Amino acid sequence: MYNKQDILKNLNEFNYFIDELTLSSFIKNWKIDAIYEDEDGVEFFDNFAIVKLKKGISLKSQGYSNDQIIYHINKILAEKPLVKKEKKEIVEKSVSAAELQNLTIDVTGQTLQMLADAVAQKITSEIKEQIKNSDFVQQLLQDGALKKDNETLSKQVEELSEDNKKLAQRVEELEKIKKLCPINFEYFKRFFK
Repeated sequence: MYNKQDILKNLNEFNYFIDELTLSSFIKNWKIDAIYEDEDGVEFFDNFAIVKLKKGISLKSQGYSNDQIIYHINKILAEKPLVKKEKKEIVEKSVSAAELQNLTIDVTGQTLQMLADAVAQKITSEIKEQIKNSDFVQQLLQDGALKKDNETLSKQVEELSEDNKKLAQRVEELEKIKKLCPINFEYFKRFFK
């Protein structure tokens, strides 16, 4: 995921020299949507947004109007369902313990780590809340009837923790790969054939 500063750096590397105000204008005028907004209101974009911006800037330099640019950028969108499908497959393989359906995210280290932490926190808080609010559960715990269930839950929590560790390792691997090759040229080739 890229914030606007990251996008500017990326564009500058490819000799698209614009400022943040111009970038914000392009994003608004060309209807390029962010994929995520954090609690501070910072918007994050995926690689596809960068592809659309580069295409739009190229068309703008050729004298195309904003409406024409939007039309041409939307023609690129015909290939986006394939991208969503690939992202969904990556998420489903990486997070085997969670039931995540119809979830599409940009796979980066921060996203995967945030997802792993959120799943672990959600499970832990729900278990604690159910135990705290249930008199019936408290009585059964006192009787020792739930000892086996607790052992099962404990094993599941251990498995989830192990999955989170594996996920964190995979995140580190992906970050290393990203540092070695920050731009995935194979990804962009599909849009400029």
